[in-house]
Amino acid sequence: MTDPVERETAILVVDDEESLRHTFQIFLKRQGYSPVIMAASFEEAVTALTSRSFDLIISDIVLEGASGIDILKRTRELGLECPVIMVTGYPNVETAAEAVRLGAFDYIPKPVEKETLLRTARLALQQYQLKTEKKRVEWEREQYRSSLETIFRSVTDSILTADRDLTILKMNPAAKILFRKLWPQIIEGASLVTACNNTELCCLKDDAEKVLRTGIDITEHRLECSCSDLQQKVLSVCISPLEDGRGGFQGIVLVIRDMTSKIPPQAGRRQSFHRIIGASDAMQTVYAMIENVGRVDTTVLVTGESGTGKELVTEALHLESHRKNRPLVKVDCTAIPENLLESELFGHKKGSFTGADQDRMGRILQADGGTLFLDEIGDISPMMQLRLLRFLQEKTFYPVGRDTPIQVDVRVIGATNVDLKKKVQSGGFREDLYFRLRVIDIILPPLRERDDDVILLAAHFMQKFSGKIGKTVSGISDQATQLLSAYRWPGNIRELEHVIERACVLCKGATISTEHLPLEVTAFQAEPLSFSLGQEALPIQLRTESILAPPTGTVTNDNSPAVNRILAALSKAGGNKAKAARLLGMDRSTLYRKVREFQIDLDRLEF
Repeated sequence: MTDPVERETAILVVDDEESLRHTFQIFLKRQGYSPVIMAASFEEAVTALTSRSFDLIISDIVLEGASGIDILKRTRELGLECPVIMVTGYPNVETAAEAVRLGAFDYIPKPVEKETLLRTARLALQQYQLKTEKKRVEWEREQYRSSLETIFRSVTDSILTADRDLTILKMNPAAKILFRKLWPQIIEGASLVTACNNTELCCLKDDAEKVLRTGIDITEHRLECSCSDLQQKVLSVCISPLEDGRGGFQGIVLVIRDMTSKIPPQAGRRQSFHRIIGASDAMQTVYAMIENVGRVDTTVLVTGESGTGKELVTEALHLESHRKNRPLVKVDCTAIPENLLESELFGHKKGSFTGADQDRMGRILQADGGTLFLDEIGDISPMMQLRLLRFLQEKTFYPVGRDTPIQVDVRVIGATNVDLKKKVQSGGFREDLYFRLRVIDIILPPLRERDDDVILLAAHFMQKFSGKIGKTVSGISDQATQLLSAYRWPGNIRELEHVIERACVLCKGATISTEHLPLEVTAFQAEPLSFSLGQEALPIQLRTESILAPPTGTVTNDNSPAVNRILAALSKAGGNKAKAARLLGMDRSTLYRKVREFQIDLDRLEF
């Protein structure tokens, strides 16, 4: 006796004879098939077929008012693929042919024998299950293939496949972009051997053939190459066999990863320098200045808006100098009352004034052999300007109340957020001291001119404060990132630091969102501004890059409003692209792209 089936198998029995329906049901249920549903007419059968799925239909070919052939037709109209067994007491060739043509699995004559019914049902169900399993496997294979295609298209690594003759079969979008820039002859359909001749990839031919021969991966090559823009790149290349599913190899897979960003900091773009964070072009210039200036003892003036990191630059200058193992003494000239600043800097002798009950070593003497940092030096009084000038000229000073000079070896770094040149012109600052301080000046850009440094700094502060307050804040939402990038940051890095600290305190999960940002950031709206060029006032709307985009399918006119706005902004900024971008309310990189896009001739500018 055949073992009963282990899974649910739904069978529909259609016959207008009640006794035959029940007999079939008993036979099938005893065999383990369940459920076995019965229908006495064509209409009942259609109702059952539309209410649930079946694995097998057994129908009498002669029904009251209809026929089994009608049921067979209706199953196909409904898109049902389960097998249908026809039963009749009057078999003939025409009816059998019609049933088979319409897709009947088999034809059983009456009187129906139990073993015949069960054997035919078993064969029909087995065939149906095999067919269903085949479709499931094909569907899973298609889903897998689709997933691989999605991964193939979306990964940032460049992927290339080639057949056994090393003809390139397929390249993902990342590979097409990379090769278009490096080796445009490497395209789908080309020979990898021929295409790689006379390129940095020519060494891969032997490796590719070895992989095909042995089936063993070549784990990594690191190749230097030059882009069309003369930039150097380092590429990691891995080669693996492309299996054919039968134990052989139908080709190879090359995976190429751009390792340029992993070049040691001194050979590429740096994201930090000492305690300074930033990867923008402006900060790369600052880093280079610090390295060059740090080695010499020249007086340096660090200028920039409040909160741009002047103290960190001073620390970096000190650490880059031969004085790095000597003291770095910091003096905030605005934090010390005017009547005490002289004593604070130069020291005093006991009894030199009321309250001077002992000798005091001034900050200059404390810095002997090291560096003296004078923050906010633009706000010192005329008397202190004179004393500081004499000290810078002679490298000696007199403590208050003392007649004997003291000589020291001190490097002086000044910092200010005011325009000292304007103060000199207005008589508020000594010109000779200005030039003595400004032997070399390092100008720190405001945060709004530092491209993507906002997000880099935000991530740094997020890590700093989340650890400090014992939270696991690990990310910033896209919407919050957009708001942080759009904000103009009048308080610069110091303001950003406070905003992220506040967000970390308020954040209850792992992600900083817009609700954790202060109102001035979330409600920020760029105001329109206007500036004059000659007699003409040109209104410029901040953050309106769309007005600069040329209409699709048209050639931009050199005299278009967008071009004129860019030229006007560049003229107003004296050719300073960072300032022009700020006037236009866009990133400097966007301005560069627009200049190329509109083919703007910068020679038209008059400063």
